[in-house]
Amino acid sequence: MIGFRKNILGKTTCFLRVQLGLVLILLLSSLPLLGQSLDDYLQIAAENNPALMASYATYEASLERISQEGALPNPELSFGFYLKDMATLMGDQKMNASIMQRFPWFGSLQASKDQASLMAQAKFQEFEMTKYALFFDVKRSYYKVFMLHHHQMIAKKNVQLLNTLERLALNKFKVGEPGKGRMADVLRVQSSVKEIEALIIQLEDDIKLEKVRFNSILNCAEETPVHLDSTFLENELLLNKELVLDSILHASPQMKKLEVEGLAYQKQGEVAQKAGMPSFGLGLSYMVNSPRLPSGDISSTMGYRPGGMGHNMVMPMVSVSLPIYRKQYAAAKRESEKYREVTAYEKEDLYNSLKLKSDELFNEIHKAERNKKLYHDQVNLLERSLELLLTEYSSSEGSFEDIITVQRQLLEFEMKVAEESVRKLTAIAELEMLMSRRL
Repeated sequence: MIGFRKNILGKTTCFLRVQLGLVLILLLSSLPLLGQSLDDYLQIAAENNPALMASYATYEASLERISQEGALPNPELSFGFYLKDMATLMGDQKMNASIMQRFPWFGSLQASKDQASLMAQAKFQEFEMTKYALFFDVKRSYYKVFMLHHHQMIAKKNVQLLNTLERLALNKFKVGEPGKGRMADVLRVQSSVKEIEALIIQLEDDIKLEKVRFNSILNCAEETPVHLDSTFLENELLLNKELVLDSILHASPQMKKLEVEGLAYQKQGEVAQKAGMPSFGLGLSYMVNSPRLPSGDISSTMGYRPGGMGHNMVMPMVSVSLPIYRKQYAAAKRESEKYREVTAYEKEDLYNSLKLKSDELFNEIHKAERNKKLYHDQVNLLERSLELLLTEYSSSEGSFEDIITVQRQLLEFEMKVAEESVRKLTAIAELEMLMSRRL
């Protein structure tokens, strides 16, 4: 009887060790799905996301402002009719028509065009900010879907492991003397299975919700499948901290936006200054005259009215506006200077914020790397501990409670390894958003 019991327990323990080894090898290397890469989804988001398309449409609209600011004011055309012909030396004047074109001070139009062009560049930088923020949202959601799938896979593997432990406990109960402790082992493992199965159900709900969020970012239908590819796990931060910070400060769309806005407000001051200069008008006036015969007598009381040949007349005209009310122009110039001052302060504040943010992200990356190594070492130690506990339990020396405890810790740390990997990749993705480039 004793030999029969040892034979059964020995075979079960051997089978359990083999299965456990295979499970632990597959845990972090297997994927729930294979398919489209992260770059494919980034392309889909860039083509479909309505917020990004709205931002680009705003930029295109701002480009149309440039031609508007560079155009001359419309010429003024006027007509005049006389209810009674007006007598002139050239004849009786019936009507006149004039056209006048005004010209602003030299360089005013170009300054206005430059200001509109700079504001369009600022809108383009806003588009860039929206684009890279969108890419960050796509990556963060994609990483979370992957992590949740990974957690679910680990949980399912642990259920398989617990089922094997349950069979081992049942075998020990069947071949041994019935006792409360051995039956308690079976109930204990069944309780753990129920707990992990509840976790699997919760993870399934979390996956569905995150996939809805992911498809919403891509502007796709909620039920669109999300295919995962593990190539993104190879992403590493190849640049050092100084190079990344320098790239952020010089390539950040936020910083570029403030720079071009400052230049735009400078041009706005030039426009205000030139608006306070005289503007000129050039035009022509055309007078229509009809012939008139001489009438009257020099000696008569009505006097003599000479005749007129009725020739039409053309008269060039020049006009100059005199901007003598200077308060509005001075106020407009002071306004532009204040806005330039605002952008200078905002740049300084943004510089400090970006520097602090980059330090925080580098700290997050290094922390994730340390934790990942720590948790990975913990997983290795727990695997060895579990193997020893199984051996002791097979020889009726170990505690089944210890096996369940180690199994739970193993599940927890295996999940933490994936969480730290995702935390590191998310921090790298945020650095890429600040830098407006791929690392």
